[in-house]
Amino acid sequence: MLLRVLNIVVQVTILGALVGIVVSLFSLGFVYGVKEISSFRESYGHCSFKIFYSCFSHIPLIFLFLSAMIILSVKNVLHISRYHGPADVILTAHSNSENLDPKTGFLSTFAAFVSASGGASVGQYGPLVHLGGTIGNLINKFTPGLLSKDTFIGCGVAAAISAGFSSPIGGIVFAHEAILRHFSFKAIAPIAVSSVVSSTLTAYFFPSGILFQNTDAKIDLLPAVSLSLLLGPICAMSAVAFMRSLLALQKNVHIVGKSELSRIIIAVMICGFLGGFFPEILGLGGNTIVGILDDSFSLGFLFTILFLKLFVTVICLSLGFFGGVFSPALVLGASVGGIFTIFGDFIGFETLGDSLVLAGMAALSASVIGAPIASIVIIFELTHSYDLAFVAIICVAASCLISSLTFGHSFFDKQLINRNFKINSGRSEILLSEVFVSSIIGKNDYLKVDESITKDSLLTLFRDSDFTEAYVVNDRNQLIGKVKVNDLLKVGDQIEPSHPLTIREIDTISDAIKKASNFVGESIPIIGQDNTLRGVITEADLFSQYLEVQSRISNIEKD
Repeated sequence: MLLRVLNIVVQVTILGALVGIVVSLFSLGFVYGVKEISSFRESYGHCSFKIFYSCFSHIPLIFLFLSAMIILSVKNVLHISRYHGPADVILTAHSNSENLDPKTGFLSTFAAFVSASGGASVGQYGPLVHLGGTIGNLINKFTPGLLSKDTFIGCGVAAAISAGFSSPIGGIVFAHEAILRHFSFKAIAPIAVSSVVSSTLTAYFFPSGILFQNTDAKIDLLPAVSLSLLLGPICAMSAVAFMRSLLALQKNVHIVGKSELSRIIIAVMICGFLGGFFPEILGLGGNTIVGILDDSFSLGFLFTILFLKLFVTVICLSLGFFGGVFSPALVLGASVGGIFTIFGDFIGFETLGDSLVLAGMAALSASVIGAPIASIVIIFELTHSYDLAFVAIICVAASCLISSLTFGHSFFDKQLINRNFKINSGRSEILLSEVFVSSIIGKNDYLKVDESITKDSLLTLFRDSDFTEAYVVNDRNQLIGKVKVNDLLKVGDQIEPSHPLTIREIDTISDAIKKASNFVGESIPIIGQDNTLRGVITEADLFSQYLEVQSRISNIEKD
């Protein structure tokens, strides 16, 4: 027994560490590469000419155009139907049939890298989450049976978040809260190892951190908490406006342009022109956040960043560029928090520090990605301040409550719902939607008769069998109707089949359960596309499938 436990511990530690190391190195390469290329791009961002006394630079147009051409070339040459993101990771973690394709995963990360490096207003954390999940899923294929697929995916996601934010606890919480949607003893150990190993490597290469530093933790809690109660709803409304705008434009991109080339060129022109005047709205927005934390921007400029950042992000992510929504949400949240900080200073609250900026970042991003606890933990790990995390808790709670009531759980869930995956109904709904009725046909006997049968002959069949229902078919085996023995005794010599509840063989178990929710009878006929009778199922068959799925979920979530 002791040897078995030690063997499991060693395997879990090695596999968790392996995922953490690989994901961390890829994540660090991504972050460092984007940072260096962005610095090179910004070094050429001099004033080309002035328009109405405002300086304009043509450099963003050039870099965005080059990025657009690379992204389109990769997609067309390598035959990528669409780039993948965190929504695909969530679905794969909850589904038996879905998988993360390594080719699409790595190319999606490359497309996000090119987009962010070229100045497109996209995020890096979504692509890193997908990259981490893809690597975890890939390692799972080479080590079958040691850990479950969703655990490997959780390890990769935790390592990616841990590397991106230097937040090992935040990575652990994010993987469970946003991706797996459950906590279990089997999953926590390898995920924790991956996250800690990833954070350790990140601290080695970036000892001063890779997001932002030197936040002001000296605040007066009473005014900070008071304003955070107002800040939360504003962050929620901003998040909902951001997500709805993005989904609406993505759904109607054909109105903007008929081809991918025309759409991405439009995105280049819009973002390049606006970014030529306001470079703060381009790229990942890390320098913009630092500027807001340092009180470098006026109130009017913060409003400009808020509206233009939202606008160009929607344009970029809808019209051809690829990346995440997390980083833009952080910039939007920082802008709202900066506006409230200036408002607080105006009414006499001069000891707010960076509390509202950080709270706004946590609240708005939590509403977008659906991870309120992880967002709070990340703020705490970044700042090492209980007071700043406390202010963020109030703001996040209010924001997530309002956004969930008006929009839903998260942007990623909405993406899956729009693709007809009912992620909001839980893991059981997904698993039941992956099993088709055709797989359980043939388990039950039933009474099938020709439409020419007489009443007396049918009564004889009922008397000589245990059936109380018979299915009437024509010479092509097409279902005409059902006859119950009780109804047969009430009618004259003419048999009058009723039109029963039917289920198609291409329906899922989930669909069948919903259709049969009010069913009363012996069995339910299963028909093909041409209305032919394929067989029957009973309520017991549906209950068995449901209980089997619940048992599998229990093993995943409670072990």
